Amino acid sequence: MYVIASFEHSGRLELAVAEMQQLGISKQSILILPLDKRVDMPQTLDTIHFADGKSFVDLSAILGTVFMLLGGIYGFVLKWGPILWALIGLVFGLLMGYAVDRWHTRKTRKNKRQTLNDNRIDVFVMVKCKDYQTDKVKELLWNQLALGITLFNNAEPPG
Repeated sequence: MYVIASFEHSGRLELAVAEMQQLGISKQSILILPLDKRVDMPQTLDTIHFADGKSFVDLSAILGTVFMLLGGIYGFVLKWGPILWALIGLVFGLLMGYAVDRWHTRKTRKNKRQTLNDNRIDVFVMVKCKDYQTDKVKELLWNQLALGITLFNNAEPPG
């Protein structure tokens, strides 16, 4: 039976390994795999194969429509007429929506960069143990603040 857990790299991980060795689990039965941190920024613009659900067009289209409608309505009382004011409102709304989306994306990208640069490194721990030890190992790992735990039984099915 294998017990697989994920941890943040900390002193708690080392305490968990020491306690497992006290339970009678050998060093050869414990596998610790640190994950590499992502160093490049995720892609900002969407492609045909990847979309993050964010778009520069949504807010621009909404604001363009609103300002075009307002330009068409108030254009009847203004000097240049409703058609020209509707076009002016459309262009103004499109530019304003694009600027707001761009500003928000920069702010979000800065927050993502800070998240990528934090010192948190995840580590996976895989422990090979006997069936009667799994409950003790799971409890030990939960007590040492494991982020998640799963069990894997490598026994062959009968037949």
